[in-house]
Amino acid sequence: MNILEAKNEIKNTIRIYLEKDEHGSYVISEERQRPVLLIGAPGIGKTAIMSKIAEELGVGYIGYTITHHTRQSAIGLPFISKKVYGGKEYSVTEYTMSEIVASVYEAIEKQGKSEGILFIDEINCVSETLAPAMLELLQRKKFGPHKIPDGWILTAAGNPEEYNKSVNELDMVTLDRVKKIVVEPDYDAFKVYAYNSSIHDAVISFLSLNNQYLFKAERGVSGFSFVTPRGWEDLSTAIKEYEKLSIDVTEQFVSQYVQYPQAAAEFMRYYKIFSRFEQLKSSEKIENGEKVEADFTNENFEVRFAIAEILRAKAVKIAEKASYKIEAKKYLESVLKNAEKDDKILVLECENLIRNMGGNKWNRYKKSAYKPIIGILESANSNNEAEKFAIECDEYAKKAVWQITNVFKFAVESLGKGQETSSAVSGMIANEHFITLISETDWQQLYEITAELSIDEDKSLQERAKKVIKG
Repeated sequence: MNILEAKNEIKNTIRIYLEKDEHGSYVISEERQRPVLLIGAPGIGKTAIMSKIAEELGVGYIGYTITHHTRQSAIGLPFISKKVYGGKEYSVTEYTMSEIVASVYEAIEKQGKSEGILFIDEINCVSETLAPAMLELLQRKKFGPHKIPDGWILTAAGNPEEYNKSVNELDMVTLDRVKKIVVEPDYDAFKVYAYNSSIHDAVISFLSLNNQYLFKAERGVSGFSFVTPRGWEDLSTAIKEYEKLSIDVTEQFVSQYVQYPQAAAEFMRYYKIFSRFEQLKSSEKIENGEKVEADFTNENFEVRFAIAEILRAKAVKIAEKASYKIEAKKYLESVLKNAEKDDKILVLECENLIRNMGGNKWNRYKKSAYKPIIGILESANSNNEAEKFAIECDEYAKKAVWQITNVFKFAVESLGKGQETSSAVSGMIANEHFITLISETDWQQLYEITAELSIDEDKSLQERAKKVIKG
């Protein structure tokens, strides 16, 4: 299965493991809660989905790469204690608490979550001295004598042996105690992730045309030539910083992340094409409905595709800002409603907002949308201020609809109604921010603009947009 299918499967597994009966006991007993074992090539997102699952389920999370641990740090250090048996005192070897188990307890305290996910990466790469401890972990949820806290679900991941010479094949006894999920690289799954994770538009656009380069690994005389989804995402991050600092992006730079020479060379050629039209994204004339004379219909397909993707990215950015406004409005309404029952909630939510403003978890658009809420919660007239804020958010969303409509119109006028435009609008509709926006606003013009654009032979974008709005 692909990484998104694996994510849903793991998420459902965690849900049933945490389900309780009327007496507060877990419906599936601990001995029947098989740890999830995710096996897949390096760099395809195994680690990333685990923390995302925890976030979506509202449970705690802590991750460890087990190859970084010795037997002592995983199990604990021995020490001599005194015990009395049959009236006689004996010296007995005991163990300090496992560093990993102790970290789970610390996570419970810091994160305030009594239930969560303990993720062990590279579990099939442990040393021979740790192998028995791993078997006991999978069987009994214990490191040495110390048990993982109740309510914390064990998950693990590993690489196939063809990609890692340190891999030890898991025997049948071990595999019979886990829920094994094999995940394969898949472009469609990566595209959904990329659209919603601010991957650089040139990377998304290039891989849309060359999805054979999403994951590629070949062993040669001098070692592996490879590229992975993780490599593309890291390259995306680095390119954004290079562009911010006006540093030239070169093929040598790209090849440090894309370690498959042909892919690096082809991406560099495409990036140069993409960069030629980057000013379309930064200009505000298009979304504001100003007349922009442009006709790209005579350009080759690769150029038109790049332009369409730039326009898609422009529309996504507008939708993202608006969706955070909508989200912030709903959040404020919920906080004030709950505060009617307990006014302490206002103080707690202010503290949470201040903490999020200072952290790296929220991007600048989300911080900007939520920032006014702190002042509203601290105001003596918070309800009146909240009404004004709600009106502002609604007006912002309406303007965003108008701006995105203008971007769509420009795309059709300058590029035509071909495959490039259809692909770009299809990508737009797949974005979670766009879905939030159109589900909260009246957008009949969307249907008019997309009526003649088709994703495939059987399904128009108009039908897809209607389906999204209906839920």
